[in-house]
Amino acid sequence: MGNFLVVDFEFSVPRSYGKPRAWFPEITEVGAVLAGPLGDPTDQTYSAFIKPRFWPRMTEENYAITGIRQEDVDGGVGLETSLDDLRKMSPDKNTWLVAWGDSDRKVLGSVCEKYGLDYPFVWDNYLDLAEEYKSFCKLERRASLKRAIEENEIPQIGILHSALDDAINAAQVMAWMIQNGWVMKGHASTEEMESKVASAQSEKKESRSV
Repeated sequence: MGNFLVVDFEFSVPRSYGKPRAWFPEITEVGAVLAGPLGDPTDQTYSAFIKPRFWPRMTEENYAITGIRQEDVDGGVGLETSLDDLRKMSPDKNTWLVAWGDSDRKVLGSVCEKYGLDYPFVWDNYLDLAEEYKSFCKLERRASLKRAIEENEIPQIGILHSALDDAINAAQVMAWMIQNGWVMKGHASTEEMESKVASAQSEKKESRSV
């Protein structure tokens, strides 16, 4: 199945009144964790605040939802730098980009277009984990990440709407799904993946002993 780069993007939020006509959400924080074939989050993580290019002033509504302050984004990095860092985390082109919902891909695509940047990943190698969770658990509607964590008694990492914490928590939900039989269409079952992982680990040990 390959590896998963689980990401979470926090976006700017407009004023509740008087929103400029040309306003669009910009990425203000990026969090990511690399997860292995069985979904388990690794110690390879990434976290950064991002300087918005078009609408740099944070609103009160933005702080109320995300907790991101003006000084956070003022001291942040450019989106180009952050995307380069994320690409370096991806072991190969077959790495799946995973997020809870489809808004992360849509906003990233929109911002890249507005900024004149190339979309940094393979568009079709995107996994909407919220939709997969809904299908796997046979729910009538999508669940929030918080609900998925709580109803499966998964220990919550950090706080909600912190980009890195959300990415790690999403990875934990994906690992739970894989452990309980979830299989991406056209990919190996959990047992087959575990066998491949065990075989690879055994080969590494043998090569070291030679």
